[in-house]
Amino acid sequence: MRRTLSLWLPRLPLERRIRLGDARTEGAFAIVAESRNAWRLTHLSEAAGRAGLVPGLSLTDARAICPSLLTEPADPSREGALLRALWRWSDQFAPRVALAPPDGLVLDISGCAHLFGGERAMAETLFQRAGDLRFTARIGIADTKGAASALARFEAAPVAIAKPGETARALELLPVAALGLDPGLLNDIRRAGFQTIGQLYGIRSAELARRFGLVLTNYLDRALERVPDPVVPASADPVYAARATLPDPIGLQADLEEVILRLAGAVCQRLGTAGCGARRYHLLVRPVDRPDEVMTVGFARPNATPGAVLQQFRRPLDKLKLAFGADFFRLSAESIETLHPRQAGFSGAARREDDRADLVSTLGNRLGFDRVRVYAPEDSHLPEREYVTLDAMARPDAPAWQASPRARPIRLYHPPEPLRVETPGRPPLAFEWRRQLYEIARSTGPERLAGEWWQATGGAMRDYWRVETRNGPRLWLVTRPGLAEPAWYVAGQFP
Repeated sequence: MRRTLSLWLPRLPLERRIRLGDARTEGAFAIVAESRNAWRLTHLSEAAGRAGLVPGLSLTDARAICPSLLTEPADPSREGALLRALWRWSDQFAPRVALAPPDGLVLDISGCAHLFGGERAMAETLFQRAGDLRFTARIGIADTKGAASALARFEAAPVAIAKPGETARALELLPVAALGLDPGLLNDIRRAGFQTIGQLYGIRSAELARRFGLVLTNYLDRALERVPDPVVPASADPVYAARATLPDPIGLQADLEEVILRLAGAVCQRLGTAGCGARRYHLLVRPVDRPDEVMTVGFARPNATPGAVLQQFRRPLDKLKLAFGADFFRLSAESIETLHPRQAGFSGAARREDDRADLVSTLGNRLGFDRVRVYAPEDSHLPEREYVTLDAMARPDAPAWQASPRARPIRLYHPPEPLRVETPGRPPLAFEWRRQLYEIARSTGPERLAGEWWQATGGAMRDYWRVETRNGPRLWLVTRPGLAEPAWYVAGQFP
């Protein structure tokens, strides 16, 4: 007979923060998520529970009850990564393990329990080892996935076991919510007077399906093993990594580069076979006389070229100090993306894009990718809003600029720099700017631009003048019309 174990981790998001050493979890702390048009508490620390807070409470009400409450938004991606790590860890108990997101695992323990001394001994061992990892666990064992999950989540004991063939009796007194139904359907069932699963046993499936739909009968049939519901393990994520263990330590730059090139060749070959590239590469170096050194390089676009990987690692390797050498190296690729083939063409555009991506990668690895930004066009007629800056990693391709229908300076000053009028006029016939006196030889204007009234901060009306000075610079002057004492500014400079 098939037996299934359900491992439920009810405090997984909170305990992820605890494992990271977050000091906030020692006081009133809660994980929050957006639900029903409000931020609500999902997981609470012990101090928050003692303060009278409960899961599901809105954040506004919670802070009214406990003003010292600290919160952190839920992070499903990181919590999912932690659950997948536990999924890989749990294969020591059973060969078939499936994810039950967001906070559970399901193990097919058929034929495995005797290796641990029986089902209860196996469950207690799993419970103890989860506790050693600082996870609160609840375990249920039954003939089906649905029954095991219901026991883990709704039985009072941390370890609940239904004997083989007695699944219906084990679920009889549990609430209908143990079936894992949608909240709307669950409310309809409760309004009809059904509170426990056992009360549904006496109703024919056809009557339940007619009243509540096929969803209820499907859940009930799977929980009672009327229809098969096997544990289907997910496939493991592919790992693109290579390592080298050397008989003797090395420390020369040339030797280090040779090892990195070989590791990059192995990793990139696997990536190329899968038609993928990586945006980040991690290199672990284990010196013989001190702890491991970890270096990371990134790329503006997915890369699977060994030479490019080595090129980006050259600078970190040059700073690496190995007094007695290193004998272990591991290179791994992360942020894997599909490589789409491109046709080169005759214009050289693809080559220019590759060169630009290489430049962004090199600058990002040296300065930090958050400091490398690119300009992109924006739909606005105001000069200071005709462009935006974007993260170069988020937009590695060159933006498509269109020629402006109006003459614009190549250098724009934002905010405009004030000048001091020497000889009044419109524009001023002479003025001082940056401690230098300028006289106007020729001027063109005004070009009047109105503010964007449909924006919250649309800006005021202004007049622009293109002027040529006798000193040489061609400037772009701006003033606001209608002022009693007009103030003039330098908004830009033409080439």
